[in-house]
Amino acid sequence: MEDYTDKIQSAQYAIDELSIPAVRITKEIGVIPLVGEIDTHRAQILMENALKQGNTYKLSWLIIDLSAVPIIDTMVADQLFKVVAALKLIGIDVVLSGIRSEIALTMVQLGVKLNDIVTFNSLYGALNYTSSRMQ
Repeated sequence: MEDYTDKIQSAQYAIDELSIPAVRITKEIGVIPLVGEIDTHRAQILMENALKQGNTYKLSWLIIDLSAVPIIDTMVADQLFKVVAALKLIGIDVVLSGIRSEIALTMVQLGVKLNDIVTFNSLYGALNYTSSRMQ
């Protein structure tokens, strides 16, 4: 039974790591493409992976792509702010991409303010922005 439990925990760890990957695009720019709903567990993995991979890759910019996130609620928005704040503390600027109209509407209705966070409706726009900042 103990061997079975170890295998399950190992598999869960692998799933968690792969569910929120940090992908290095250039020497100083990385992307985290989020897919599916974000709960508190996945938000914690997002925080850990963003900090660990951002530091490992020595990134200057990290794009968090929300294109495949179906809904943003107050908990998800709060977690995103925490991730952005933590990354800024270690010197990584963050851009949010994939802000669709329904997510924008929901965030406005919830009173979420993204004052200091640069946002784009597409990953393409975010990549152009971060690339132009690197030159």
